[in-house]
Amino acid sequence: MRRKDLQHFDIAGVLPVWKEVGPTSHDVVDMVRRVARIRQVGHTGTLDPAAEGLLVLCLGPYTKLVPYLTDTDKVYRGWFAFGVETDTDDSDGKPIAVADASGVDEARVREAAARFVGEIEQIPPRFSAVKVGGKKLYEYARAEQEVAVEPRRVRIDRFEIGRVKPLELPQDFVERARQNPAVAQEFERLLGTFRQVEFEVAVSSGTYVRSVARDLGRALGCGGFLLRLARVATGAFRAEQAMPMEALASMTPEKLDEHLVRGVAVLDRAKYPIFRILPAYLPRLQKGQPLTDRMVEEMEEAAKVPNDAVCAIADDVGGLLAMVRAIRFDALQRKNAYPAGHRVGFRPLRIFPNGLR
Repeated sequence: MRRKDLQHFDIAGVLPVWKEVGPTSHDVVDMVRRVARIRQVGHTGTLDPAAEGLLVLCLGPYTKLVPYLTDTDKVYRGWFAFGVETDTDDSDGKPIAVADASGVDEARVREAAARFVGEIEQIPPRFSAVKVGGKKLYEYARAEQEVAVEPRRVRIDRFEIGRVKPLELPQDFVERARQNPAVAQEFERLLGTFRQVEFEVAVSSGTYVRSVARDLGRALGCGGFLLRLARVATGAFRAEQAMPMEALASMTPEKLDEHLVRGVAVLDRAKYPIFRILPAYLPRLQKGQPLTDRMVEEMEEAAKVPNDAVCAIADDVGGLLAMVRAIRFDALQRKNAYPAGHRVGFRPLRIFPNGLR
């Protein structure tokens, strides 16, 4: 069992937090560092200051899982705005184009949204942290420099459209539009035609919902931007599990420790198959040596995993021992070095010598 004496604030685990609109993701990381009194805290996917929702934080040795918890599917809920485009593809940006959106209704939006489901190519927003030529895109945008951006392959698994209603714009956004001579006159003339549309979307890691808003607006012929956004699921975590920031601020390290998720429960089983190692092969894993499907409890399931799949190796009590990559012997050009019946090898990617429990 993991030591529970917190006199030295030996806190380890994963904490789902509900980030409010306003703070940055790093602000939340800093808050957890102060509450937990440790430096080793990392998040598993940024939320913009204007967005709210589920922010999953790794504490202590669980920071070694950040790449695996980041590379998981997400679910977002919010509102798109149609009839206006901005330079940031969200409501914080400068309005740069307007069009009549009076013809936007639920049926048209659903029909257009259906064409986005599946694997698509997406160009990230100009104001994003994607790097081109060693610089982040927002650095080029702030310097008013144009740069060619290659589209990226992303995946949309589900795209649901809800209510459609007249667009309700924040007053500061209206003032920004009126101060831009390129759109001010048309903005005033078309203001009553703009629409906002409720949505929920399930996407792969790396998908920009701001880009979805922009591209869906263009598909409808009127332009669009992301009005409001909340992340309601990421990997194994759901919104209902998240701790409100207000509650987090008043926590002690001991109380915070009680809310942490640990072991294999932090992993999305749909993304990372989990196999329990047979005790006799534990020393082999601890030395960094490969395993095979015959060295885990779930032999039949392990033998079916696809080549190159990333999997987790666990102990009998749910502790996480390693992340491994599957290598199917039938996909190898060279002869299988293991005896007959061994169909899949598991090469260690990251070993946790004491286990994450």
